Amino acid sequence: MTANDPKSIGILGATFDTPNLGVSALASGALRCLHKRYPHAQLFFLDYEPAVIRTIVEEDATLQVPLVQMRFSKRFWLSNNIVVLLLLGALYRLFPFRGFRSVLKSWNATFRTVCDADMYTAVSGGDSFSDLYGLPRFLYVSLPQILVLVMGKPLVQLPQTYGPFRGALARWIARRVVLLSERAFCRDFTSLGQLMGSASANNRRINLTFCFDMAFGIDSLAPEVFGIDGIDISVPRQGSLVGVNVSGLLYREAARGRTSFGIRSNYRSLMLAAIDYFIHEEGAMVLLVPHVFGDEPGSESDLQVCKEIFAELQSRYPGKLGVARGTYGPNEIRYLIGKCDFFTGSRMHACIAAWSQCIPAVAFAYSDKFLGVLNTIGVESLAADARRLTQEEALSSLRAAYRTRNNITARLKAVIPQVRSTVHHMLFDESGDTTEDSREQTTSEPVA
Repeated sequence: MTANDPKSIGILGATFDTPNLGVSALASGALRCLHKRYPHAQLFFLDYEPAVIRTIVEEDATLQVPLVQMRFSKRFWLSNNIVVLLLLGALYRLFPFRGFRSVLKSWNATFRTVCDADMYTAVSGGDSFSDLYGLPRFLYVSLPQILVLVMGKPLVQLPQTYGPFRGALARWIARRVVLLSERAFCRDFTSLGQLMGSASANNRRINLTFCFDMAFGIDSLAPEVFGIDGIDISVPRQGSLVGVNVSGLLYREAARGRTSFGIRSNYRSLMLAAIDYFIHEEGAMVLLVPHVFGDEPGSESDLQVCKEIFAELQSRYPGKLGVARGTYGPNEIRYLIGKCDFFTGSRMHACIAAWSQCIPAVAFAYSDKFLGVLNTIGVESLAADARRLTQEEALSSLRAAYRTRNNITARLKAVIPQVRSTVHHMLFDESGDTTEDSREQTTSEPVA
């Protein structure tokens, strides 16, 4: 540990306390990268979830990682409300007197923790640094970043997607946050263009660095209990095991006869047809693999939708269809996906769990983030863009990939080891050139 290394690092925009295992995978990836680079630093999450201390096993180390809770609510009087913290942060920056700052910190325990950290990183849930899901969600992830910037703390944007931006306000805020960040990693080659955009008189240089999605760098962990109904994946089998991830979000929207993402065909019909194809035409077993959990009936939980599909179809495909009902973290679900011979899904990090293990996987894409991430590993043909393809065209893409799966596996085995190494070492070189293949882009393009 050098004298300049941070002793305390906060992580914004990703935790383990979420039903979305994609966000948890990014939290796991962030911890791995930060611990590898700063093994003696105290790491903590700063988030809106309830305060908790997580015990994380990372390679040969056991980490105690606390979550410091903020609040995002109309109850502005709460001491840990993000609005209160922003006001305190502004006062802290405006009046740089030791006594005054000590008083501010003594009044508010959450603010004191924020002040005492040496550095912050942000991942914004991977794709929430955008108003695609609405302005409130964009502010939800942006305000903590604004807080640490107001206080003059170094902020590093970890690999994520920037945009798309539908409104001028969100685009302006995003540009300013990235402009003021010490460094910004992007997980694809296209979304930075959406962020940097158009004309402005400000010509400050921004350190923009490409790095693969951090979920490529996490490891597998066998779950204590598999919790699989319908099939037994632990015994030798004839034929392939195909994992199918069904997005509860897209499935519920299809059931209501609408789509927020411009899906061209009926998503429910598409997924049922995919299951039938694998079982009837290819003689495979199908395992339904949720990646967003939750118990509420009618919710956007993948688990609830997978259970509904299993209940509807198990008598039609006896011994051929199963569902993963257990409790999993990002490393455990990666292990389960690793048991499959082929995979398809609509949650991007479920697909990354397959690609990172060199398992051929077709993503039924509903946003540009899929295309951008697949382009980085040179297998963009594995994105079946559900916004542009009919159901039959999407199924044709699935058939083509399945029947050439050995070639796809060979391609993944050639690139994935370098991908994982790049992710693990992205913070080591301050210039960003962690490997010969890493692509750093420092730009002076105008930023508003």
